Amino acid sequence: MLTERPAGAEVRDPARALRLVGLDLEFITDHRKEFSRNAALYRALDERVQVVGRTSPTPTRAANLVNKVLQFQPNVSNWRRNMHFNPFLFRQRTAAAGRYLDARRGEYDVILQTYLQFAPGTGPGRPPYAVYLDATFEMSRRYYPVDHPLSKRATDEWLRLEGDVYRGAARLFPWSDFAARSLTEDYGCDPGRVVRVGAGTNLMAPSLEGKRYDEPVALFVGIDFERKGGLDVLRAFQEVRSQLPEAELWIVGPRLPKAAPQPGVRWIGRVRDRAALADLYARARLFVMPSFEPWGHVFCEAMGHGLPCVALNVGPASEIVQQGRTGLLVDQGSVPALSAAMLELLRDPALAAELGRHAYARVQENFTWQRVVDRMLPHLEAMSRGG
Repeated sequence: MLTERPAGAEVRDPARALRLVGLDLEFITDHRKEFSRNAALYRALDERVQVVGRTSPTPTRAANLVNKVLQFQPNVSNWRRNMHFNPFLFRQRTAAAGRYLDARRGEYDVILQTYLQFAPGTGPGRPPYAVYLDATFEMSRRYYPVDHPLSKRATDEWLRLEGDVYRGAARLFPWSDFAARSLTEDYGCDPGRVVRVGAGTNLMAPSLEGKRYDEPVALFVGIDFERKGGLDVLRAFQEVRSQLPEAELWIVGPRLPKAAPQPGVRWIGRVRDRAALADLYARARLFVMPSFEPWGHVFCEAMGHGLPCVALNVGPASEIVQQGRTGLLVDQGSVPALSAAMLELLRDPALAAELGRHAYARVQENFTWQRVVDRMLPHLEAMSRGG
């Protein structure tokens, strides 16, 4: 179970001994001002430890050119995927991370790496490292095989490289219990070093004051429409609309409609403005996205605006959304169950309000970046002492 910040937890003393360096692939310029996921994590860490530096390991231009040539294949889509995810690039990023860490040797006590597409350098004498991740490669290729068109030889090599990093880490910080099980069952990691810490949300209403549930609107947010269950949502909404003619479905994400016009369906397109997206959350009665996600930041965003969620009853989404408490869970691929869940909330604004307020409280208590750091910090401090 995720824990809350202990009562009386102190903000970092500037003289605190623990010094942390971060490795990621977000190419952040200034984590104090940007709104990416890792930037928010670094801001929360900055309140409790000294974040002395961070970098996104970048191969040399020559290595990038070699990478493009090595991964070439006639299928352009697969070529592009493999150019960004392959063992050669893993090793090149690892070398870049090693150069950065060596240049700052003596300035940090622990290394925190986000995701795993490289190793935190190689060689003896380097401080301990932790890996913060939403999914393993085994999870990804099991649930999203089309995203990883590597050859068998490259897949085997990747799994070896990845497993070595996991097993060498002082701590592993998976976001979900689902990912934690993959680390222990698929990679043989020591359960004592696997600590589920969750993730925070970067878009949350300051309060639910003024939140209304009078518009019968279901909201879907997802660029990868088909993979995120959008076609099932459209099919389910046909039944919803037949029983509740005033119901509406708002779809955010795809640039263009992914289906023929359908009564009550509004294709909004991409919404990059955070205030505009927050307004859509504020106006909707429920959020729906029946897809298996490595985590599900969008559920936390929706719940952080007081929306009950309709989600799958498997995977990390079912750890975020609580059946009958903060939303409704359905079987994957069951259009009748999906339409029934949407109808239940669209017909009953009082129920939607009750679940939505529980959802908001759950995000406050569990899914903020400060809570994530609360769970990490004792382990980062133990790592710095050799524990």
